[in-house]
Amino acid sequence: MYKIFQENKTLVFPKIEGDALKFDATSQESDRYDAELLYNFLPEWLDDSDPGHTYIHEVSENAVALALKETFKMAPAAGGIVVKDGQFVSIVRKGIPDLPKGHIEQGETPEAAALREVEEETGIGKLHIINELPSTWHCYLEHDEWTLKRTYWYLMSTDEAILPKPQTEEGITEIKLIGNEEIEDFLKNTFRSISEILGKELHQIVTK
Repeated sequence: MYKIFQENKTLVFPKIEGDALKFDATSQESDRYDAELLYNFLPEWLDDSDPGHTYIHEVSENAVALALKETFKMAPAAGGIVVKDGQFVSIVRKGIPDLPKGHIEQGETPEAAALREVEEETGIGKLHIINELPSTWHCYLEHDEWTLKRTYWYLMSTDEAILPKPQTEEGITEIKLIGNEEIEDFLKNTFRSISEILGKELHQIVTK
């Protein structure tokens, strides 16, 4: 199931997986027709202030990719969930509980970006990727342009003691270790894209 989050609402494609979207794939004529319909619908959805889920059925992956490319500027990012002794590392950015992440630089792989960004934002080094997690997708308006951010997430471990150093120039004021007692408060106050897409994995970490 592919979900795009935007503030208090979500666009849901029940039959499509976000990781299956190929933005450089060759499209068929039927894809172009469906893509145009979706492209015409997206501005209405973005302007709609009503909260909740909007479901889009029976649209091909290629049609979705085409419509998204025409509607949004793409801004890929990558981040990580660092696990240590049944806890995971969270940050507080601009007052909101979050996970460390950042933009993928030109020519950089998502894996390399995730390792770099987590170390830069938390000060935690000697990081290793354990496995890839589901991506999150959210959109936002920036300089009068709609931007769609896919964040690649990875489960990580570290060989060193966690002595966090918040990257204050990025608005990070605090770094916390979240365990079983803190997980519900974190999920309640973090972004919905994280709580809905990664909540299951985060629960598993703190209950092992």
